[in-house]
Amino acid sequence: MKPGKVANSTTINPYSRSVSIIGVGCTPFMYTMDNPETNGLTEGELFGYAALKAMEDAGVSPKEVDFYFHGQASPLNGSDYITPNMQVANWFGMKGKGSIHHSEACCTGYLALEQAVNAVASGKYNCVLSGCVEFADGIAVKGMPAYVHEKFTMDKLLETTAWIYDRAYTRQMLSGPVICFDDPAVTYQRQYGLTEEEMDSAMIGMALASRKNASKNPLAVNQVPYEEMAKQMGMDVQTFMRSQFNPKMGHMLRVSGMELKCDGAAAVIVASTEWAVKHNLPHTPIEVLGIGSAACEGNTPHLEIRGTEEAIRQVYDLTGVKPEEIDLLYANDFIISSQLIAAEASGYMPRGEGWKYFVEGRTAYDGDKPINTNGGRTSFGHAHAASGLADIYEAVLQMRGLAGERQVKKLPKTTLLRGFGGGQNLAAIILRTDEALRKDDQAAVVTDSPIKLEMAVKKYYEGLEAGKIYGRKCKACGYIEWPPHYACNECGCDEMEWVEMSGKGTIETIILPAILNAKPENADLMPYALTSVTMDGSSQNAIVQGVTKENAEELWALMPVPVKAKIIERGQPGSTYKTVIFELDQEELAKKKAQQ
Repeated sequence: MKPGKVANSTTINPYSRSVSIIGVGCTPFMYTMDNPETNGLTEGELFGYAALKAMEDAGVSPKEVDFYFHGQASPLNGSDYITPNMQVANWFGMKGKGSIHHSEACCTGYLALEQAVNAVASGKYNCVLSGCVEFADGIAVKGMPAYVHEKFTMDKLLETTAWIYDRAYTRQMLSGPVICFDDPAVTYQRQYGLTEEEMDSAMIGMALASRKNASKNPLAVNQVPYEEMAKQMGMDVQTFMRSQFNPKMGHMLRVSGMELKCDGAAAVIVASTEWAVKHNLPHTPIEVLGIGSAACEGNTPHLEIRGTEEAIRQVYDLTGVKPEEIDLLYANDFIISSQLIAAEASGYMPRGEGWKYFVEGRTAYDGDKPINTNGGRTSFGHAHAASGLADIYEAVLQMRGLAGERQVKKLPKTTLLRGFGGGQNLAAIILRTDEALRKDDQAAVVTDSPIKLEMAVKKYYEGLEAGKIYGRKCKACGYIEWPPHYACNECGCDEMEWVEMSGKGTIETIILPAILNAKPENADLMPYALTSVTMDGSSQNAIVQGVTKENAEELWALMPVPVKAKIIERGQPGSTYKTVIFELDQEELAKKKAQQ
């Protein structure tokens, strides 16, 4: 059975100008809640770290980045946001700059690159940041500060994946959300006359190579080789991979061929190639030759195969690149058979023969047909939206020759990445190095970075529990970020130090609560006003107690009015936290009245 072609094909046109990736950043992919050193990280911290690392890698500052894109597959469920792009800019020094959020399930990270490239190719911007973040293992606890998470169980994941499928027909017809797990493997097996044992061997070969790659990757969520696991069980690896320790989860798919959902973030900096050359940036620019895409609604038969072929056709037609020019391949493989589908659809492997390459172990980083050198979704981990950009991060390292122990044998000049998400979205990206622009990338590696993945939000709230209000002071300009963030939004510097705030401030405005803005949960704080408070040079909107209709006019005449911080407890029984409001500083206010 040969899947039919996509009826609605698209012709894509060349970019108006050359666009290149000039910087990349990536967090470790991790189970944040399982480690005390990471249990409390937030979306802003993960995204901010990846963004700042990408800027550092590119040799640009936040002031030079014109715009940013934010990708997250399930922000409401995972993070308790519906507008997550608005929540992160302060973390990487881009407060006030324009942004857009987008969500294309597990294809988000690949289309994150397309969003950025289109923005630069149009000529509107010269330098753009595109990042993605996901909490797929630890998710938000409603009503609590962002550092508080609970485990995202598989039952909950399966329940919420229904959100990405059509509610008119596909959900109700029952097959669409689950057929994608086994359809590609079964279709391939029947099309080319393989036995189930041969197909099983091919998929096991994919898993072994992926874990071999991840074992050399310090950012991977699982770095333990299957050979080591087999040895611990007293088995050879092939027996282990067919044993109860690696059972089948479906008709063909085994545990080793399924994603490891986890938490993480990644980012890229994209610029016009001309701009990058003009600014003499430290690394070799990696040009984005083109990006093809397709989407097939979830009940479309063999949609992964059809969509992959259409996206790859588009990008080959646009760029003129031939399959034999592809040096390195990445495929979003939350279903591991995706490696085989992408490899054959792109011509990276011959039709009907690719399965043998996996059985023979040729797709690991040290083989002649390397795929997913970072370890892929089954070993590097799958932080849904972020995974595509993590692949791009890895591809750029490989093309620079900076992938360390997992560096492929032949320095890649041309890389193809196949994105897949939601069982519906497909993308195909071709990256190429212009040797005329190659630099000494090894010499440009930053070895003493001040950028750290730190639980700043958690430290802030722990400080409040101890009666202290913390901020972070910029070492360059002295501005204090309060509440604390990773980077300075005044000058863009990422070198910050913790300071304790004075607790003394002033207000310059008064808004009295009424029906629209008097939240019932704040009734116990009455009387109060909604104001802008400046404390130690940093301004935030806040509540100030002690302001009434009766004294408001008098206070307006005394502006700026002195106030002092007050730490209070909020939340529900069993789930409480401390936060900051303000109250009129009666002692300082009396002095001010006396001076008048």
